[in-house]
Amino acid sequence: MAGVAATVALALAGHVLSGETFISGLEQQAETELAARGLDGATVRFGREPLSRSAVLDGELPDDAKQEALNAVIAIPGVSGASWQGEEKLEKAAQEDGSATPDVGSATLQKISECQNGVDKITESRKINFRSGSAYVSPESNQILDKVAAALKGCEGLTIAVEGHTDNNGDRDVNKAMSQERADRIKAGLVDRGISQNLVSATGYGSARPRAKGSDAAADAQNRRIEFQIGSANGSSQNDAKAQQGE
Repeated sequence: MAGVAATVALALAGHVLSGETFISGLEQQAETELAARGLDGATVRFGREPLSRSAVLDGELPDDAKQEALNAVIAIPGVSGASWQGEEKLEKAAQEDGSATPDVGSATLQKISECQNGVDKITESRKINFRSGSAYVSPESNQILDKVAAALKGCEGLTIAVEGHTDNNGDRDVNKAMSQERADRIKAGLVDRGISQNLVSATGYGSARPRAKGSDAAADAQNRRIEFQIGSANGSSQNDAKAQQGE
């Protein structure tokens, strides 16, 4: 009985931890999105007790900027609603066919979390790099892609969104086109390594979603990147949960 109780306790602790990680990830995504739009005056918080996917924004912004901030946050995959402090909540809109956004089961979310963590561990220590102004995938980056593809082999039925990002140097349109070409190359690399083409998407964001502020060498290095987002094939987006959700 003591062993069973310990197992249950560990399972509950893992659920709470993964839910907390997911909510923290949503906050970071929301803050990054607002900063990219020049809406730094807004702060975003999600409930912790209990865990909630509904965002509460605060800060001093004009009414039109407030609406833009709401729309930006509500569009983030995983966010169920958003409101300004003390105002009525804006719920996630229905899908184009009029149906409600489908919920993703806890078992699927757990699988998403495990697969995302596996990919993140690979790309945290070794990053996929490109030559300046080029979409050429180096032998070193191909080795990383080998490891990513191997990790994804156990993630059958989940989607993989390949995201290309650049620093803010140079022309914005050129950066966006370059980031798309780089993302396309990485997608093709995954498909060549046996990942189903129907489950992989590629999107280039250019410099629109910086990870670090500023334009010095350190910030540029963080912002030039490829990211992999694991999601549910029957969920509302390919940029789904990195861990189990709260509300």
